[in-house]
Amino acid sequence: MIGQSHFLMDTIDLRSDTVSHPTPAMREAMAAAVVGDDVYDEDPTVNALQDYAADVLGKEAALFVASGTQGNLVSILAHCGRGDELIVGKSAHIFQWEAGGSSVLGGVSMSQVPVQPDGTLRLEDIQASLRDATNVHQPLTRLICLENTQGGVGGVPISAEYTQKVADFAHARGLKLHIDGARLFNAAAALNVHPRDLVKGADSIQICLSKGLAAPVGSLVVGSREFIQRAYRMRKLVGGPDRTAKARG
Repeated sequence: MIGQSHFLMDTIDLRSDTVSHPTPAMREAMAAAVVGDDVYDEDPTVNALQDYAADVLGKEAALFVASGTQGNLVSILAHCGRGDELIVGKSAHIFQWEAGGSSVLGGVSMSQVPVQPDGTLRLEDIQASLRDATNVHQPLTRLICLENTQGGVGGVPISAEYTQKVADFAHARGLKLHIDGARLFNAAAALNVHPRDLVKGADSIQICLSKGLAAPVGSLVVGSREFIQRAYRMRKLVGGPDRTAKARG
């Protein structure tokens, strides 16, 4: 008779790609990593990771954060002020699954538009959600947020062409574009393109290290040096600087 432990050993957990475990080689690499104080910009491993992420996505700089939710939050806080508004898909992670952090902590309202079956937001719907900057009764639209892959409709990858259209739309109106790219590399693999092609027009991107990579913690925010400087301050505001590197070592 086969015991229960046999079935547990052969079970593949498909609840999420975040439930993967580091391999022994990964754990050895973590233990052997050269570490320092990230707050003082003295962790060479974190610095190298940030430089690598910026290079991969074709941007100037990157910032290590504790999680994808924190990465999206500090990005929004860096782009928007209290009383501003962002436009986001109604089934997007930022709106549905991040405890309303942008509104609670940043005072940023979220205008939700329908997510189409292909994961996109219609430009017509985005246009209809723009606020009248001359009307003092309305918040100011500052930011458009996309998600790639779009988890709310089944993890659909979003094309580079569509993303660039939204970027051009945003920039023509003085807005910024943030991409929640927690699974950006899944999208790149599915579309057979380089990841930087999917974010060329984006002003900021969040990528998650625990999605399918078995990393126990961490995401990266990527953008211009000026943006990353603001994001660094926002990371401090929400208690994000990492001093756990010394413990990892």
